[in-house]
Amino acid sequence: MAQEFLSRYQLTATTDLDEARVKVAEQFCPHELYLTHRGAHLNLVHNGAPIGENVSLSYMRYGDEVRIIPGTFDDFFLVQIPLSGTSLMRTGGGTVKTDRHRACVDSPTEPVDMLWSDGCEKFVVYMRRQAVEEIALARGEELAPVVFRPDLDLRSPAARSWLRLARLGLDELEAGGDLFRSPITASHFEQTLISGLLDLQPNSAVEVEAPSVPGSPAVRLVLDLIESEPDRPWRVAELAGAAGVSARTLQDAFRRELGITPLEQMRRTRMERARRDLLAADPQAGSVTEIAARWGFFHTGRFSQAYRAAYAELPSETIRRS
Repeated sequence: MAQEFLSRYQLTATTDLDEARVKVAEQFCPHELYLTHRGAHLNLVHNGAPIGENVSLSYMRYGDEVRIIPGTFDDFFLVQIPLSGTSLMRTGGGTVKTDRHRACVDSPTEPVDMLWSDGCEKFVVYMRRQAVEEIALARGEELAPVVFRPDLDLRSPAARSWLRLARLGLDELEAGGDLFRSPITASHFEQTLISGLLDLQPNSAVEVEAPSVPGSPAVRLVLDLIESEPDRPWRVAELAGAAGVSARTLQDAFRRELGITPLEQMRRTRMERARRDLLAADPQAGSVTEIAARWGFFHTGRFSQAYRAAYAELPSETIRRS
């Protein structure tokens, strides 16, 4: 299970199916909601808070597997990012299977039908349709409704950068949201987040070069190996051998498709795991040095510098918030 966040902004917590439909509809839109298995139990938790007038961030889980049929959202976009579990998203005439590597961007005019697996937890970014279309228009586009390509590969460099920005907003809300009490600051942050999504994700309003998505089987296999065993002391030659290519071929494929080396990918993955542990740590019992060392960062000063560059705060600040 992923760590629940935004708990100070709890909107709903219920085991009653009818109450869940009503409460979630109040925040999003009317929808059908079903438990898919006999004997299954609902355990809805929905925490969420706005950044400003146009963007809000949420944590959601339903417990056992559920099917959710909202039809069209009409006046908002959703970016649904699984933290654990999977979901099957039928949208835009296609199907997207989401997990920790792949998110779904839902557009207001496209019918949506969702199946959330047992234990599925999501980070959800809500964007008001009017705000998205106003920003697209400001770029000089003559547009019909904005429609995004629904599948968003979270391993692409552009998607990772956008997700860091969204998590920065999340971290600020977790810390109390003082920064967003300024309407100007909140509006600027929202515009940056919306513009970033328009830039990185192909859509009907803005001509976007498709993001760099790992396309070769070798790169996908190595990404899965690193993700599944980030604490293993992988060598490039070992990863290349598992993928059935030479070390040079693997290095070139990573640079071409992701803009980084396999070792840089390994370092990023371990940094993400270190952050997860810092957020979950007991500040009285755990230490930054211990967690950093657990993930192979033995020079605390360098770890702190790299961590701050990635997450806009020091690891000591993160563990104090846990």
